[in-house]
Amino acid sequence: MTTTISSNQRVALITGAGSGIGRATAEVLASQGVDLALVSRPGPDLDSAAAACQSHGVRVLKIAADISDSGEVRAAFAKTEAELGPITDVHNNAGISVVAPLVDTSDDVWSTQLATNLSGSFYVLREAARVMVPRKRGAIVNTASELALQGQAGYVAYTATKGGILSMTRSAAAELASWGIRVNAVCPGTTRTPMFLAEFDGAADPSAEFAENEASVALGRIATPTEIAKAVAFLLSDDASYVTGTQLIADGGRSGCFPVGSIGVDATTSV
Repeated sequence: MTTTISSNQRVALITGAGSGIGRATAEVLASQGVDLALVSRPGPDLDSAAAACQSHGVRVLKIAADISDSGEVRAAFAKTEAELGPITDVHNNAGISVVAPLVDTSDDVWSTQLATNLSGSFYVLREAARVMVPRKRGAIVNTASELALQGQAGYVAYTATKGGILSMTRSAAAELASWGIRVNAVCPGTTRTPMFLAEFDGAADPSAEFAENEASVALGRIATPTEIAKAVAFLLSDDASYVTGTQLIADGGRSGCFPVGSIGVDATTSV
């Protein structure tokens, strides 16, 4: 039996959807009634994310894929369109981080991050454009990072890939605007994702390093994945219908202002 799909029904494809920001975005969109294609490496995380989204009563398609393989990306888009209908929203989110000093960054560490974060994001962006251009509609959000805007020791390869994502975002937005397709980026700050928390495992004093990280944020805390997901959901929504080619920085103020008290001012003092 053929399922009739409303032309107004939103269908979102999300990469890196098994955990962290990708999963949170999936759950926020599911709560809004958006049907979902969850793209991630296979495993229990993907199964759990799908179950959580299905609890909202939307259609959910699980797709195990490696976005660093352009053929798998193409197949993921084709499967989504065949089973859920035309893709209207894409959260181009999958990425990895390997912390290493510049002099110890091996060719493999460099090429692995480049393959997933930059090439993989390009493959997803390209495929999204291919399916959206004929329909002259669509919204794409690429996940960059606050580290695309400022440097940090140990992240030379990672920052290179995230800076590249911002450049791709601007160029794609310029190219696709005449087709009615919006392309933006979200730049998350430090967020409580499995990838972020794993980076503390090798620290001599994980608790102290975590506290130091929080102290560097003007809001004084680390973001939850849902807080970043809501920024993504906004950029994908019609509420952002006049927003394209830009980056939404969701980093608790770290890249834009000094933390409270950094110049000896009590925030409660009257002036």
